[in-house]
Amino acid sequence: MTHKMRVSQPENIFVAKRKKGALIREYFLHYAVAFLSVSLAVGATLLLNRYMSATPAALLFAAVMVTAWYGGLGPGLFATVLSTLTLYNLLLKQLHPANTTNLNILVSLAVFILAAGLISSLNESRRTAQRKAEESLKFLRESQAEFDRFVESNEEIVRLRETELRLITDTLPVLISFVDLEQRYRFNNRAYEEWFGQPAAEVYGKHLWEVLGESAYEVVRPYVEQVLSGKQVTFETEIFYKNLGTRYINAIYVPQLDRQGSVEGFAVLISDISEKQAALRDRFLAEEALRESEERLRFALQSAELGDWDLDLTNQTAQRSLRHDQIFGYESLLPEWTYEIFLQHVLPEDRPLIEAKFLSALTNNGIWDFECRIRRADGELRWIWGRGRVYYNDQGEAVRMLGLVGDISDRKQAETSLQQLNETLEQRIQERTAQLEAANKELESFSYSVSHDLRAPFRHIAGFVQLLAKQPSSATLDETSQRYLRIISQTAKQAGVLIDELLTFSRMGRTEMRYIILNIEQLVQEVKRDLLTEAQGRVIHWHIQSLPQVQGDPSMLRLVLYNLMGNAVKYTQTRTIAEITVGSSDNENEVIFFVQDNGVGFNMQYVHKLFGVFQRLHSYPEFEGTGVGLANVQRIIHRHNGRVWAEGEVDTGATFYFSLPKLSKKETE
Repeated sequence: MTHKMRVSQPENIFVAKRKKGALIREYFLHYAVAFLSVSLAVGATLLLNRYMSATPAALLFAAVMVTAWYGGLGPGLFATVLSTLTLYNLLLKQLHPANTTNLNILVSLAVFILAAGLISSLNESRRTAQRKAEESLKFLRESQAEFDRFVESNEEIVRLRETELRLITDTLPVLISFVDLEQRYRFNNRAYEEWFGQPAAEVYGKHLWEVLGESAYEVVRPYVEQVLSGKQVTFETEIFYKNLGTRYINAIYVPQLDRQGSVEGFAVLISDISEKQAALRDRFLAEEALRESEERLRFALQSAELGDWDLDLTNQTAQRSLRHDQIFGYESLLPEWTYEIFLQHVLPEDRPLIEAKFLSALTNNGIWDFECRIRRADGELRWIWGRGRVYYNDQGEAVRMLGLVGDISDRKQAETSLQQLNETLEQRIQERTAQLEAANKELESFSYSVSHDLRAPFRHIAGFVQLLAKQPSSATLDETSQRYLRIISQTAKQAGVLIDELLTFSRMGRTEMRYIILNIEQLVQEVKRDLLTEAQGRVIHWHIQSLPQVQGDPSMLRLVLYNLMGNAVKYTQTRTIAEITVGSSDNENEVIFFVQDNGVGFNMQYVHKLFGVFQRLHSYPEFEGTGVGLANVQRIIHRHNGRVWAEGEVDTGATFYFSLPKLSKKETE
C-alpha cells in the first residue's frame, strides 16, 4: 500500500499542475478575446461612425455579448469596463463633443453598463446552465454507460447462472423440469430429454398429458392438484408411460410462489427407481424364499429330530438348537456349550476316534462325520450320529464348523435286531436249501419212476392192442369191439405223449441255462422248416420280419418258438389260407417278440388259463394237444427274466407275446 502511494503521488501532482496551467491559459484566452472583441468593435465603430453615429455603442454591445458568450461573466464584465471607458473617452467626447452633456453621457454610460452587465449575467447564466446541462448530460452518459455495464454484467451473471444451473441440472441423475400454472413445460434437463427421447425445444410449452400420456397423467393428476394448491408433494408410484412402458418412480413436486404468495408453477424432480424396486422385489422374494427354506429346514430338522450347532473354532463355544441339548439329556438350553462339554458326554473308549476325526476334518478341509456312544445327563447310554463342515476365512484359517446331530439309538437297536434276524434267516435258508435239495432229489427220483414205471404199462397196452388187432379172430369182432380197441390204442399213445411233456416241463425248472448270443431269425426259419412237414397240403403264408439278436439258451428258446409257431399252424387248420406273422418291437429295456395268426382265436375272458398246466380252451378231438406246451413257454421265458402274454378274439385270431432283456451296447459289440 505504501509503495502505491509513493508511485501515485507524483502523478497526481503532475496532473494537478497540468490542469492548473490549462485553466490559466483558458482564463487568459477569455480575457484576450474580450480585449480583442472590444478593440475590433471600437475600430469598426470608428470606421462606420458616419453610418451609425446615433448608436456608437451597438458594436460594443456585440463585443460584450461575444465575450460574455465565450468567456462568461468575468470576461464579459472586463469587456463592459473596456467598452465603457472607450465609449466615454473616445467615442462620445471625440465624435460628439458638442451635443454631449454630462448628464446624457452619464445616462448613456449607465444604460450601456446595465445592458452589458445584464448581457454578461445572462450569458453567465446560460454558460452555467449549459455547463450544468453538459455535466448532467455527461453524468447521464456516464450513468447510461454504467447502467449498460451493469445490465451487461447482470446479463452475463444471469447467463453464467443459467449455464451453472443447466450444468448442475444436466449432471444430476434425476429428471428435473419446471411446469407453469397452466401445466405447461417451461424447463427440462438433459436427463428428462433422454428419458422421454424428446429435445427440450419440442417439449417446451406442451401440457403434461401431451408428453406423459393420458394414463400416466391420470396417475399423477392428484399430486399435481396438491402442488398447485401450494403444498410440496413427495410420492412413489408405478406409472405406464406411452413411449416408455411401465416404470416405478420417486417424485418430488415443489411449488414456486410469487411475492404475493400465489403459486406460479412447480418444480419436478423424478428418480427412476425401477431397477431399485426390481432389486427390492428380488430381495424380498429371496428373503421370502430364504425364510421358507429356513422354515422347511427347521421343520425337517424337527421332523427328523435332529439338532443343529454352530461351533466357533476360535474359542470352542457353540450356538445350538434346543433339540441339540435335549439329545444330551437336558430339558432346556445350557448357558454355554463347548467342545470339551461334548467330549465329556462321549464314552472314554470312543473319544480317541472322535478326536482323531475332528482333527482330520480341520487339517484336511474335510467333513467331521462320526457315530459314537454318549452318556446323557440323566445317565442313560445312547448312540448319536454327527456331521459337521469346516469353514475358513480369507487367510485359510478354520473359523467355524456347522453341523447336525441326531439320536440313532433306535436305529442301532434295529440294526442289532436285523443282524440277529439275518443270522436266523441265513440259518433257516440253509436249512430250507437242504430241504429243497432233498426235495429235488426226490423229484428227480419221482420223475425217473414216472418215466420208467408209467411208460412200460402204456407200451404193454399199446403192444397187446396191436397183437390183438393182428389175430385172425379179430376179424370176427363187431364194429363196436374194434372201435374200443382203437380207442385203447390212441389213449395209450396219448398218455405216453403226456408223460413225455410232463417230464420235459419238470426238467425245465432244473436244467442249467446256457447263455449265448442268438440269432432269433435263424431259429424261426429252422422251426418253420420243421413245421412244414406237419402242414403238407395246406396253404400257409408266412410273414417273418427282421428280428434282433438276444441272449439266451438256444434249445429252450427253440422250444418256445416251436410251441408258439406250432400252435399257430394247428389253430389255423380250419382256414383255407393261413396267415402267420412273426415279428418284434422293443422299448428301453427289452425286446418283445410276437407270433400272430388268423386262426380260431380264444375268448379273452379265459386268458388267465392259457399258460397253466393241462389248461385247454379247445376240445381234444378238434385240436390235438396236452395242455403243457404254453406252460413250458412261460417257465422258459421266466427263467430268461422275461414276460409272456397273449391277446385274442374268437374266430378272428390270436397273438402271443414274449419279451427278453435287451442286449447292452457292449454285449452287442
